[in-house]
Amino acid sequence: MKLSKFITKFIFITAFSSIIAAFLISIFFQYQNFKNDLNHYRKEFTEQKKEEVKNEVLMIYGLIKYKEELLKKTVEDRLIDRVNQAYALAMDIYETNKQTKTKDEIKYLIAQSLNNFKFKDHNNYFFINSNKGQAILFDNKITLDKYVDIWDLKDSNNKPIIQIQAKIAKEQKEGFVTNKFIKPNSNDKNSYSKISYIKLFEPFDWHIGTGEYIDELTKNNQEEIINWLDTLKYENSSYSFLNTIDEQTLIFEGKRVEPKPHPYPETFKRQVETAKNPNGDFYKYEFKKPNSDEISEKISFIKKFDDYGWLIGCGVYLDEIEKELQRKNEIAKFLKD
Repeated sequence: MKLSKFITKFIFITAFSSIIAAFLISIFFQYQNFKNDLNHYRKEFTEQKKEEVKNEVLMIYGLIKYKEELLKKTVEDRLIDRVNQAYALAMDIYETNKQTKTKDEIKYLIAQSLNNFKFKDHNNYFFINSNKGQAILFDNKITLDKYVDIWDLKDSNNKPIIQIQAKIAKEQKEGFVTNKFIKPNSNDKNSYSKISYIKLFEPFDWHIGTGEYIDELTKNNQEEIINWLDTLKYENSSYSFLNTIDEQTLIFEGKRVEPKPHPYPETFKRQVETAKNPNGDFYKYEFKKPNSDEISEKISFIKKFDDYGWLIGCGVYLDEIEKELQRKNEIAKFLKD
């Protein structure tokens, strides 16, 4: 009888223990699955947010590139049009007078006409050189009365500008050349990039050209871009930022600031190092949240725009990813229940 009770009790305890064990094991595996799912969602969600900030930077980069290319094309089209007008005027003078005037007289008429041809901006002018290096119309002066040899003239990068122009004229008939010069009639001793377009004038083996300094136009482009970045709005604490490679901050915490040294030198060094990847890259760091002293981990994507020496970036704070993930989980649970 006692043995029977013992066996019954043993079976009950064993069965009960098995049920409890099975329940605990089930809870454990559900918890593990929940943790695995959560980790999977966290990783997936983080990658999604990283992709969003990367796309934001690439969008900004693409806009800057487009505006710069549009500026360059606008300037190039303007130079082509002006040189074609000058060429047409010079050829008309030549054809009209070749039977009645001497070559020297015709040369002077052409040089004088192009020297009197003024642009609205007053900063540009035509030049004429022979393809052997004689200045004909040089720096707004007609130099036909004496032989001015400029064959070895070099720009600020030590490039033989006249030789390059003559080569283009003889081999291609016309084309562009980019050089650096100190601006004439200016107290500014810095050198600036200048795009010139030249065209062969066959009757006298000349090349006729004009050029344009593009620094002011580029500055206007940059101003428009910085003002536009200042207006962008993002969710949570995200924002775009913009720095120069010489450590000047232009957009900080999503807002335009007067150019000044970056307030966090170590963070800036990380940006420069990361931007060495020509395709752009991510970097992880700790940074304060905007309008706050709170520090949080952050992942940012950064890419350099070489022509301007700009570092373009955008990032996301990891704690906000976690909060958003939890919110999505709560919504999912509510809908499931």
